[in-house]
Amino acid sequence: ELAARHHEPHRIAFYLYDLASAFHGLWNRGNDDEELRFIRPEAPEASLAAIALARAVSVVISTGLGILGVKPLTEMR
Repeated sequence: ELAARHHEPHRIAFYLYDLASAFHGLWNRGNDDEELRFIRPEAPEASLAAIALARAVSVVISTGLGILGVKPLTEMR
């Protein structure tokens, strides 16, 4: 809202960058600590919560990119 009011779209880009960086860091912590992995067969409830978090981050990033006029990719190859 503040970005639109002040005509500062870079705020959205910075927020999306920070969000993606934070999620990436959280994801990578699972490489060192099995308890922090997103998919853990022995903990289905924790896995579902982690998947919900990943989906929420995806929605926020996709929406933010859409606001900026960027069509988000669904998959990187």
